Amino acid sequence: MIAIYARQSIDKKDSISIESQIDFCKKEFTTEKYKVYSDRGFSGSNTNRPQFEQMLKDIKREDISKVIVYKLDRISRSILDFAKIIELFKKNHVEFTSATEKFDTSTPMGNAMLNITMVFAQLERETIQRRIKDNYYARGKKGFFMGGKTPYGCIKEKIAIDGVKTSMLQPNPEEHNVLIKMFDLYSTTDISLGKLSALLNQEGHKSPNGVNWDGQKIQRILRNPVYVMADADIYSYYQNKGCKISNDISEFIGTNGCYLYGKRDRNAAKYTDFKDHVLSIGLHEGFISSHTWLACQYRLDKNKQVKNTGKGKYTWLSGLVKCGYCNYAMTVKTFKNYKYLSCSGKTNYKICTGEHPTHYVDEIEDYVQKELIKQLSTLEAVKQDTPKKVSYELNQLKLQVIDIDKQIDNLINQLAQGSTVISDYINNKIEQLDSEKKGILEEMKQYIVNDTLSSEQILDATKDVNRWDELTLVEQKNIAKRFINKIFITNGAIKIEWKS
Repeated sequence: MIAIYARQSIDKKDSISIESQIDFCKKEFTTEKYKVYSDRGFSGSNTNRPQFEQMLKDIKREDISKVIVYKLDRISRSILDFAKIIELFKKNHVEFTSATEKFDTSTPMGNAMLNITMVFAQLERETIQRRIKDNYYARGKKGFFMGGKTPYGCIKEKIAIDGVKTSMLQPNPEEHNVLIKMFDLYSTTDISLGKLSALLNQEGHKSPNGVNWDGQKIQRILRNPVYVMADADIYSYYQNKGCKISNDISEFIGTNGCYLYGKRDRNAAKYTDFKDHVLSIGLHEGFISSHTWLACQYRLDKNKQVKNTGKGKYTWLSGLVKCGYCNYAMTVKTFKNYKYLSCSGKTNYKICTGEHPTHYVDEIEDYVQKELIKQLSTLEAVKQDTPKKVSYELNQLKLQVIDIDKQIDNLINQLAQGSTVISDYINNKIEQLDSEKKGILEEMKQYIVNDTLSSEQILDATKDVNRWDELTLVEQKNIAKRFINKIFITNGAIKIEWKS
């Protein structure tokens, strides 16, 4: 019996229909019995097609003596798959004919021409794929938007560069502040992804698809380098992760965001394997400092939350207040409408001998809030006095160190292949570069400043403290923990230990 096989990937005007393919195949015989196998809506890139698989089963049962197709690529577009199929045909004494290309495996010449044609068909397909892939990476290297959904907190602005149309990202006024808050809280407090999503939902903010936030949605955003102001530290982070970087290190000047592209499992909880990914500097400016962005990555990489010591529901000082005598926690007690602090070292462990008057929670909170405002004013003044050029010059020095390390690595790789004379030269060059690196590292010390928080973050915190009564208890706790390490209380004295 003769088998006619027909396949059509997509039903469109410029593609031949299943019915037309069958009509062409019928012209190759007159009286023999035949059976039609057809797969509609299946690609030829693989052989996972129901009717095709059924035909192979019938061939193995020796029910079929000849297979006829409209064109070779109806069977498969892969030379490897096609070779295996032809081998199966031969093993079961099945002839093969292409109706339009006039190949018939019953003749030696037909066999030879069939193999040659498939080789060139595969070569053409791979050439097209390579051209598409090269064009994709070339666009990425130029900083073009690589397609897909617009990242949360951004809008697309259509532009043209050298006659090529593309898009550039700009801040979305409706989402930008939420995005900044997300990075700020996760990098500077011990808030978990779950609690952060609950906070955003409580405030009425919607996720990119218009539904409630959850931890995984937030994690995907925090992982995205599209937001970071890419500098030397970002270059080093992705280089150490094995990521390919399309831009020269000199372009990582701490201004523009990045695009990370490559195949990855979007259902995976963590994006930590970047060996098959490419990082490119985008045309848009970044929104998040590298310090804040990297702080988020290091927390996410650990895949665990910092221990939450302040779970109290009565005061935003929970977890911060300690007894100045025994160093044990001061816990909140209630009596009628009053809240006061009690030393757990005295009440629970019976070891504290310090004398404590009644410490009312409201009075302690008022005092700490006023001191917090003073501390924020001091920090803001220090930040404003720091020259803006410091971060740029420090970044340039970091880039020089990275470049020297790359040169040293290249020279070390050449040592094994060089002669004694060449080896002496390479060793001298390595020593010279190492000495230069030490000089740069020494120069960097004068630029190292306490940049844990930016001026903008301090200013935002100041505004929040000044509208303290409007904040939720969670927000008050987060701000306090961002700046305060511990609060020690003794008889008539309150000492605040600030975070450096």
